[in-house]
Amino acid sequence: MFMSIAGLGLPLGLIMVLSGRVKYRNELDTFMRMVSAYCISIIAYWVVGYGLYSGETINGLIGMTKGFMQRKDLLQGEQDLHLLVLFSVPPIAAAAGMVERGKFHVGNFLVAAVAVLIAPVTTHWAMHSGVGGDGWLVANGFEDVGGAIVVFISAGFVGLAISLVLGPRLGRFPMQVGRPRGQSPTWYGMGMVVIVISTITLAVMHVENLEDMAAAFYVLLIGVSFSILAGSLVPMIARRGETTQNVSTSVLAGTVALTAVASFAEPVDAALIGVLAGTLSVSFNRILASIEVDDPAELISAFLSGGLVGGFMAPLARPGLSPSLASEFVNQLIGISAIAAWAFFVTLIIALFLKLVVGLRVGEVEEKRGLSVSHFGFVSEPDFIISSVMHLNQRADWQNGERNSRLAKIASDFSAVIVNLHDATSKATDRILSSSANPKEGAAMVSRIRLAEDSVRVKAEDILMLLEDILKSGDGGDLGGERFLLWGQEAVEKLLAPVENDISKLARHIPLQAELTELENIVITAAEILSHGVHQIEMMRDLEEAQVEGFFSRDHDCDIAALLNDKASRIKAIAEVRNRPLQIDCAVTKGLTVNGDANAFARILTMTVEGALNRQLSDSASPVRLELKEHSSGQYVVLDCLDTGTTLSSRQIRAIRDPLSEDRSLEDLGLGQILPLILVSRLVRAMGGEFAISSAHQAGTQLRCRFRKRQTKQQRNASKVA
Repeated sequence: MFMSIAGLGLPLGLIMVLSGRVKYRNELDTFMRMVSAYCISIIAYWVVGYGLYSGETINGLIGMTKGFMQRKDLLQGEQDLHLLVLFSVPPIAAAAGMVERGKFHVGNFLVAAVAVLIAPVTTHWAMHSGVGGDGWLVANGFEDVGGAIVVFISAGFVGLAISLVLGPRLGRFPMQVGRPRGQSPTWYGMGMVVIVISTITLAVMHVENLEDMAAAFYVLLIGVSFSILAGSLVPMIARRGETTQNVSTSVLAGTVALTAVASFAEPVDAALIGVLAGTLSVSFNRILASIEVDDPAELISAFLSGGLVGGFMAPLARPGLSPSLASEFVNQLIGISAIAAWAFFVTLIIALFLKLVVGLRVGEVEEKRGLSVSHFGFVSEPDFIISSVMHLNQRADWQNGERNSRLAKIASDFSAVIVNLHDATSKATDRILSSSANPKEGAAMVSRIRLAEDSVRVKAEDILMLLEDILKSGDGGDLGGERFLLWGQEAVEKLLAPVENDISKLARHIPLQAELTELENIVITAAEILSHGVHQIEMMRDLEEAQVEGFFSRDHDCDIAALLNDKASRIKAIAEVRNRPLQIDCAVTKGLTVNGDANAFARILTMTVEGALNRQLSDSASPVRLELKEHSSGQYVVLDCLDTGTTLSSRQIRAIRDPLSEDRSLEDLGLGQILPLILVSRLVRAMGGEFAISSAHQAGTQLRCRFRKRQTKQQRNASKVA
């Protein structure tokens, strides 16, 4: 009983892990979402879940529930308390799949459906044994000691289905884009430790005496240790980063896999299972990223790899239950396939239904602003310094310490400016409110100011997170390695300088204000200034990440005509905001397919227009003309942009083609004006395309991007015949 209660740390650890892997602005929402999922799972277990699992079987498919008003059917032993803990894992996995982008109340409906329909049904198949009959998987010889295989495989496929329906978080993909950063590595690490200890506790409780308990505990430690080694060595051999993330995922996967065999496995078996689970979890992680499936906290890959390895290795670790080892593997394969199919397709159908009827995902504005504000009106506390930026600086070795120090100082100076703005706003708000003649109206005005301040917080955090990504990456590539890093530091510094100056001026004006309305206008202005800063720094981050030639074209294809048709209204809005005319020409709405990532192509379209609009200084200038067409040869797709704005100098054109070719000051080159075109140049070449630009007085500036057209299967066959 004590060990079952200790197992309650499993859902607690999952809550801690997810809370530690989200942005500040989503931390409260994530915590409440996880707690709600756990509470819903307990209620569902009481109302119907226990009956569906343990009731008299109907053809081995489902149990008959006897109602929920009587206590005598519940928790008759430690096994039932053990299941109460495990039954909470799929609902929590469902909630985890919606973090940072899912609607709260609609998400709870989905969690409730998962709590009722997934774990109770699959555990009845695989674990129920009674006078009235056995579950159909039990009758077929499926083996799962304690239900770990059933529950964790179900949880993994539940999370996978929900993530597919919702889509990834903003900024998560393409693969080279920095993943959304967690803000509390301490919470994440502690949560992972709690999960591992609790899962080990649940596994050890199934042995019959203290001697076997000690042996099972030792076997688990051996297996987990080998899974840690696998998670550390595999990325090193493959020359991948993210070692910490892979280790934590491997630890959880190894622990999950070993729960099914800990009570009878030998140490050698445990070591093999640990290595397989750790390696498979790293592979799953990379596969999910390559197909652009968002996996918050890497729980999907850990649950799936651990459950699959544990399920298939159970017959090997415990031979002799069946005359044929092959038949045992077949039984396990049938059971795992049935559990996976039920969990995945039931969840997928329910999620698609809710998405079509009421919607599962919040709007883009809400997602950027943060769900803690949208769902709970909670504003995260504003000390905008992201600790990991400074941590990276402290961790730097002698070779890159100077580089990290400079970028970390930029982040620290920017943070100080934002904190000063917040302090000045708070003091001015209190001063004006204390002398207000109408306290009720003043309180309403203060709420509006706090709302505007939250926009400042979000945008400042975005800038710092982008700086962190720039600081952590860029050690290689074809732009010149260390030379590009030095150039990038100076560019970031130049781009942030006007933002910091403007924010500092606003902060100095705040103490002079006597009205709350004036104070609100200042804070809103600060948010607009930061929005422009976010856009500029984001271009620098994208420029640094687009260094590898051909990267964006790997395993991707995009219909540029369909993409332009979809993005046309947004591109026109960019021109309308600047009160400049724009003409978009494309003879077809689809059919111009090329190799490359759609997100990168969308960036090329918007940055091309923005680069042209940056030079439209006269109201009498001709419209910017964006044209997409098929080349006369039929082998290429051509994107042209023509404008009659300010002529680019020869130095600027050289800088656009190669940012490191010019030694002149970035201010002299007009970095803010040409940065969008520098990014376009890099993205085009990163997708294997051709980039050309020319500019002449009165004739205007013409930019041309050419991409090789992707042939259809019929066209390829015709070429072979020819």
